[in-house]
Amino acid sequence: MEKLKNINKKYIHIGIIVLGIIFIFLSAFHENIWFDESYSVAIAKHNFGDIWNITGKDVHPPLYYWMLHIVWMIFGNNVIVFRLFSVLAIAILGILGYTHIRKDFGENVGFLFSFLTYFLPVMCTYSQEIRMYSWSCLIVTLLAIYGYRLYKNIKDKKELKLQNKNLIIFGIFSIASCYIHYYALASAGLINFFLL
Repeated sequence: MEKLKNINKKYIHIGIIVLGIIFIFLSAFHENIWFDESYSVAIAKHNFGDIWNITGKDVHPPLYYWMLHIVWMIFGNNVIVFRLFSVLAIAILGILGYTHIRKDFGENVGFLFSFLTYFLPVMCTYSQEIRMYSWSCLIVTLLAIYGYRLYKNIKDKKELKLQNKNLIIFGIFSIASCYIHYYALASAGLINFFLL
């Protein structure tokens, strides 16, 4: 009976993910942009070196603009595709509730994480913006997950190979956090501080 109950929870969780992704994708199909989004679109049209130089004089680091530039190189100047690129980050973030959070913290926490990721109004808003906020949420969440896993590996004296894998992933997301947004930089600093 317990096994059947767990299977049902998994299907409900997957159903919430599917509904959530549909929900956030539906609002992305419009071409209206506000000033900050137009700035992102304008920066994305520059080459990688120019983006580095421009963002050196701006408050936002270059990683998101580089990522958006790659999208621009593949799909051209398409506002809907740029918006869907932001939606993609929140879609992946909600999936983490099933693939990572559920494994580390249990079924209920994973389900709640996915549900809130897709249906909190603030998350719906940020998923639609052609800005770095949705990608910042995803990268900082991955940083926190792998920081927690690294902490658990060291605490439980897991094999060195697993510790090294989690340390490398943690390091990559620490650096990515520093270059995606200054709030993500602050979050990375705090997470690294607490881990140390």
